[in-house]
Amino acid sequence: CLTWQVVWTIKEEGEGAVLGLAWRNDGKIISVSYRNVVNLHNVEGGTLIHSSCTTDNVITWACVPIPPVSVPHVKPVSVYLPPLEDVKTDITTTRALLETKSDIHLMLLQAENQINFTAQGILHIGSVTTPNISTCGLTSDGEQLCVIDSTPTCHVFNTSVLPAHACNIGDITLIHSKVLTLSEYLLTTLKAMTDTWDDVLSEFNKKLFAFHVSLHPSNLSEQFLHLLVTGTACSDLETFLVHTLKEKDIAQLLQSTMQSYHGIEKLINQNMMSCCYCLSTELNSLLGMSRWYDRYGELGLQEDAVQDTVNALCGLMIKCQELLQCISLSKAKLSAFLKWLLKATISLSEGTNMTVQLSEKELNQVVEFLKGGSLFSTRADTSHFNIDLVWQYFTEENLVLPPQYYNNQILDTILTLLKEKKPYLTVQPSLSLLQSHKIYSDSLTRCFQLQLPNLNTPTHKIDLTGQYALSSDARSIRCVDSNNIITLISISHESVKRCSATRHTIPHPIKHIFGYDKDYILVTTDEAGRSTINICFEDDIVKTLLPPDFEGVFISENRRLGAIVSAQGRRVQIMDLDEDGCEE
Repeated sequence: CLTWQVVWTIKEEGEGAVLGLAWRNDGKIISVSYRNVVNLHNVEGGTLIHSSCTTDNVITWACVPIPPVSVPHVKPVSVYLPPLEDVKTDITTTRALLETKSDIHLMLLQAENQINFTAQGILHIGSVTTPNISTCGLTSDGEQLCVIDSTPTCHVFNTSVLPAHACNIGDITLIHSKVLTLSEYLLTTLKAMTDTWDDVLSEFNKKLFAFHVSLHPSNLSEQFLHLLVTGTACSDLETFLVHTLKEKDIAQLLQSTMQSYHGIEKLINQNMMSCCYCLSTELNSLLGMSRWYDRYGELGLQEDAVQDTVNALCGLMIKCQELLQCISLSKAKLSAFLKWLLKATISLSEGTNMTVQLSEKELNQVVEFLKGGSLFSTRADTSHFNIDLVWQYFTEENLVLPPQYYNNQILDTILTLLKEKKPYLTVQPSLSLLQSHKIYSDSLTRCFQLQLPNLNTPTHKIDLTGQYALSSDARSIRCVDSNNIITLISISHESVKRCSATRHTIPHPIKHIFGYDKDYILVTTDEAGRSTINICFEDDIVKTLLPPDFEGVFISENRRLGAIVSAQGRRVQIMDLDEDGCEE
């Protein structure tokens, strides 16, 4: 007999019940699928080495060799990108890991009625559609896929296109991994910019809005202009400035607003634009690859989809320049307005009622701010009432006041040059920064949705009866009938062969069967309801009892390790099959 020795245990930590387990063909890594995530664990210590958000279950995976190629040295991108919290800027770690790999990890994820192929766990490269999928297996060389449905019927697919394009898939995966990390950096920078601006003027705007509504049919701009020209204010405005806004709060607001402007400018210039330049380099490399159809076009890499992503990135960069221009204008005008408002409030609180002395430049800026501040009268709700224009770039709605490009010489030059040419740079003045980023994210997703050709047509269909098990190398199926007679079905692209494979007498009902190249494992149930694992070698059977509360068992290909899912899928135990000290 065999004995089970617990190596380590995966306990539920918020992910929910275990929905699926799959061993890598060398037995060194196991994938654990939950409802919204797939975790990969190193078998030796149970260390979590990778986590991927997906609603699909990993059902099998294989390693396909990559022909040796020379990879040019790439300068670490961390040289160009400043540190940023919550994101790893040294993105060469993943790239270096992929560059040193001599094989492609092909992971098969089961969706409702299809199997999705992913390379290295991150890049979608194709799918196979089959209704009511029960299980599937991929040969270690990637040449053949077997999918068994619930009828049960085995569908055999020729997937030789996978190893044939392994090198090309590796090239795209390298760029994809870098673009993903850069895009994460971009998103984190955008979040940092939003957090920098959030709530800076929120309280101030609410107070202004409440007072603005009380002034009907007059408006706030008219009241402020009267104060600016005459130095006097109506009793309501005087009370509002002295007792509601207060000079201390206005001074504090002036300081925090200028700090927020500076912070956003710094994030755009040092982080956002640097990241966009790096992304542009990678995406333009991908664009060149998409035009090499014989090598990359057959993988489904579409030139139009890559070009759309490049365009969207350029649009995002232009939107960043728009925001910088908006900050530059707002900073001068808002600063002048708040400084004047602070002096006017101090004057009113002291009872002097004198016109605030301003330079000609400051006076013009305050007048332009009050006359051009149409937000005072055009917005009817507090969520959009704002004395500043920067806020509108951090919403998911169209800009209230889009910029006028004729005031920006750089953008005006770009638009002039592209007026009679193909518009590679798509400028949409009405979009916010968040909307521009969403367009880029959506186009990036479409850009990397590859589809390998000729995957959906099976070469064979095999009707199965009774219980069955697909071998770990996906080249044979073992079927068990009601009399516990086992039939071996050998599968290849060219033919299907059946022969008797019964070598041992199995007295108890067979509950599960696991197939391998030469041997197989049976899970049987005796009269007392106890479950036993039977490892059937050429001339011997080795047995061991399973824990009473198990729900499923998965044996690795080397037959040295097993994974047991407890009742309700709340725990996974990795067990070592130990033959030492066992009696015959």
